[in-house]
Amino acid sequence: MHPSKFVVTLLWICLLFICVTTSIQAQLIQPSLKLTRLILVDAINIENPFEVYFKEADKQNIINPREAFLTNVIIDTLLIEPYSDEWINDFITNMLVKKERSLTANEWLQIDHLIEDSVSGQVQLYLTIQSSDKDKKMNSSIPKSSIEGVLGMVPIEDNRWMIVGDLMLRIPELWKANQALNFTFTRTDIDYTSTSLNFQQPIHKQLYINAFIELEQRDSVYQQSVLGLKGSWLVNPNYKYNISLAFENSRSSKRVQSFIDSYQGIFIKLETFQRFKVFNWNLVNHLDFSSTYQKSIQHKAQFIGLNAQWVHSLHLETIIESPKMGIGFIHLNQVYDKVWAKELPWTYAIVFGGAKTLPGFYERQFDAQWAFRLKSSYVIPLRGSDIWELFLVGAHFKNFTSTSQSFATKQTLWSAGFSYSFETDFGRVKLALATPLWSIYKGSKLHLNVGR
Repeated sequence: MHPSKFVVTLLWICLLFICVTTSIQAQLIQPSLKLTRLILVDAINIENPFEVYFKEADKQNIINPREAFLTNVIIDTLLIEPYSDEWINDFITNMLVKKERSLTANEWLQIDHLIEDSVSGQVQLYLTIQSSDKDKKMNSSIPKSSIEGVLGMVPIEDNRWMIVGDLMLRIPELWKANQALNFTFTRTDIDYTSTSLNFQQPIHKQLYINAFIELEQRDSVYQQSVLGLKGSWLVNPNYKYNISLAFENSRSSKRVQSFIDSYQGIFIKLETFQRFKVFNWNLVNHLDFSSTYQKSIQHKAQFIGLNAQWVHSLHLETIIESPKMGIGFIHLNQVYDKVWAKELPWTYAIVFGGAKTLPGFYERQFDAQWAFRLKSSYVIPLRGSDIWELFLVGAHFKNFTSTSQSFATKQTLWSAGFSYSFETDFGRVKLALATPLWSIYKGSKLHLNVGR
């Protein structure tokens, strides 16, 4: 018997289905990719870096050019590792820490070559460090420790002198990679001093834990100490999340009629940091929210008011930078702070004024229960790292009534000016000249800001 045409057709369809399925399966089941070579070159001052690299590497008899270029090669290694973004990010991050070569804000990693062999499952990756400012000369020999800021002496009454300044000490690798110690000291005048010490310990990959202590004194009357722990999750350089838990102790050296000047409290704070691009515009968003339970440590007969309360605070900061427009770019910075409390404690008053917060006014001139600040500026980068900035700054706020009873409940302030900043061995120095606009406050102010 001969098979019918229907049976033959059915057999052909089955064979065709088996062949197609086998082909698709063969395409899908690829060998797992392995990263076999990784090269990272600091290409800030080099054009066509890999062309130069391989040309000089092959000329063994030419020593000087090859050695000069190889000083810019951060990584050149053969390995057999799983090809994944997570593994590559961790490997490069650790190598940059060991080489003491951190990336600045205007630098990024660029993939110049990606050679993938699908048969053997091998991948070769060639990366370069690029910069948006090619004229900027980078110093790859970053010290293990750094000190930024300035200290000085100013005269006070009775032929006495006082130390003032704004100082930060950083030790990015204390005993191992990502283990850090930071110390800050700030004293703007005789009425305000603050200092802090922070120790960072890596836990696992992007997870860190920080132990910190902060000490602060205001108006030669109020003292506060904070002791706490902070957990950090660094998803990547553009996304970071923190949670903090701390104990507060606040005291006053004068007799008061309210519990809020001397209390103990526990607070929890949530922080988020995000940086991304939208249509070539750079956006940075920083959000903090904290809740504090405060309980008075004064005797009940000494004050009238609450014995305990909850205090909630919000800090929202947004930075927007435009692409290059003309010879510079537009920089917008807005900050919104607010505190919710039945009685506002001095430790949570929103204090601002001066070089970093409101140019054209004295340091820490204003305090408020809520405040909105906006700075609009046109930034002109010059050759090297020098920068000119023309700015207009505004602030709208509700006064902290316990210290501002002679002023209106709400105020709006404006100032305008320009600044010039440049790099020094002590950090970045910024000189700003600003003057108040349309207000009862008169007189231009010259501000000096070093570091941070």
